[in-house]
Amino acid sequence: LESTKICSLLTVWTFLLFIQEGFALAQKAKDEGAGPKVLKAPLRPLHCGNWVRNADGGSFSSPNYPNTYPPNKECLYVLEALPRQRIELLFDQSFYIEASFECRFDHIEVRDGPFSFSPLINRFCGAASPGLVVSSGRFMWIRFYSDDELEGIGFQVRYSFTADPEFHLHIGGLLNPIPDCQFELSGADGLIRSSQVEEENKVKADQAVDCIWTIRAPLNHRIYLRFLEYQMENSNECKKNFVAVYDGSNAIEDLKAKFCSTVANDIMLDTSVGVVRMWADETSRLSRFRMLFTSFADPPCSGGAFFCHSNMCINTSLVCNGIQNCVFPWDESSCKEKRSKGLFHHITKTHGTVICVSTGVVLLLLILSILVQVKQPRKKVLIRKNNLFHRGDFQEVFDPPHYELFTLRDKEMSADLGELSEELQSLQAIRRSSSGSRCIHEHHCGSQASVNSVKASKENLTSLE
Repeated sequence: LESTKICSLLTVWTFLLFIQEGFALAQKAKDEGAGPKVLKAPLRPLHCGNWVRNADGGSFSSPNYPNTYPPNKECLYVLEALPRQRIELLFDQSFYIEASFECRFDHIEVRDGPFSFSPLINRFCGAASPGLVVSSGRFMWIRFYSDDELEGIGFQVRYSFTADPEFHLHIGGLLNPIPDCQFELSGADGLIRSSQVEEENKVKADQAVDCIWTIRAPLNHRIYLRFLEYQMENSNECKKNFVAVYDGSNAIEDLKAKFCSTVANDIMLDTSVGVVRMWADETSRLSRFRMLFTSFADPPCSGGAFFCHSNMCINTSLVCNGIQNCVFPWDESSCKEKRSKGLFHHITKTHGTVICVSTGVVLLLLILSILVQVKQPRKKVLIRKNNLFHRGDFQEVFDPPHYELFTLRDKEMSADLGELSEELQSLQAIRRSSSGSRCIHEHHCGSQASVNSVKASKENLTSLE
C-alpha cells in the first residue's frame, strides 16, 4: 500500500509540474508578443507603381486608399519632368503608415533622382503628413513598402512640375527652347560623338544641349557600348550635365545607366535598340564624350562570325580593323603588321600605259637619230698652213730673259749700286738691238768696233760680279 501511495503522489506531482511549465511558456509567449516588434523576412512582395511623364502633373496613392493598404506590397514610382523643371509632391492630410523607429517597417521613401541610389530626401511613416516635398532636379524616385502586419490607410500625393529657379531667364521670362537634336545609327559598329552637335549645327553656342543618339543593331543582335572619351565640365553635378544610356527605348523605365561623375563604364545592352542621351546646360557646353558601339550576337557563333571569348560574336569585318570591338582585344591580338605598299603597288593601269608609251617614243627618237648620223657622209677637210713655223712663235724663244729694274729710292743707297743699275740698262738695250740682227746667226758680220765694245762690256760685267 505504501508503494502504491508513493506512485500516486509521484504521478500527481509530475502532472502538476507539466501544468506549471505550460503556464510559464504561455506567459513567456505573451511577454514576447508585447515586446518590441522583430523584423521578419517578408514574403515576396507584389510590385505596383509606374513611371510618370505627364507634363500636366497628376496624382497617385497607396493601394486601396483611403482603405487599409495590403501587406507585403512594394510600389515604385519614377517621375520625370522636362529639362529646366523641378518636381513638387503635395501629400494629403489623410495619411497613416505604420509607425516605427526610423521607419524601418512600413514606409514611403523619396529620393532626389531617377535611381534607387540617388540622394535620399526622406523616409515617411506614422500619422503626420509630409506635406510639400520638392526635388532639386527633373527626376524623383518614390517607393512605398509594407511588411506582413499592422497596416494603415496609406497616402495620396499630387505631383506637379515647376520651373527651376536656378536657370537664368531671358527678357520676358521665357526660357531658351530645347531644339530637336537627334541622330540615328546602325550597322556592325560605329562612333557616337558629342562633337556632331557642333558639326551639324544642331544647337547654338549659347543654348543647352539635350541630344539623343539611337542605335539599331541587326536582327537577333545586342549592343556593346565602350567609352573612348568622357569628360563632364561640371563633374558630380547631374543636374547640369550627364550622359544617360537606355536599353530598348528612351523611356525612363528603360534607363540602364547615367554618368555625371569623372568615370564612365562600358555597358552591355540586352536589346537591339540602344539610346544615348546627353544633357548639358548653358554652363556645361565643354562637356564631351565619344563612344564606340558594336553589334554582337550570343554564342554559338554562326555565319563565320568572330568569337570574342567573352560571350560575343561580332562581324568578321571588324577583325584587325585597328579598333577594339570585343570586351577584350581578341579581335586585334593576332593581326599581322600591315606594311605600306611600295611604289609599284600604287601604279594603276592608266599610269602603266602612260609610262610605256612615253618610253617607246623616247626609244624610237633615239634610234632615228642614230640612223641619221650613220647614213650621213663624212667630209674630210685638209687645211694647209703655209707658214708652219711662224716667226713670231720663236721670238720669245730666242729673246733673252726680260729683266725689270726696280728703282731704289733709299737715300742711303751707295753710288756703286746706282752705276751698276745704269750699266745693266745699257746691256739690256744692246741685247735687244742685236736680237733682230742676223749677225747673231752668222757670227761674222758687223764692224770690229762693235765687237770690241761688246767684249769691253762683258769684261766690265765680269769684274763687277
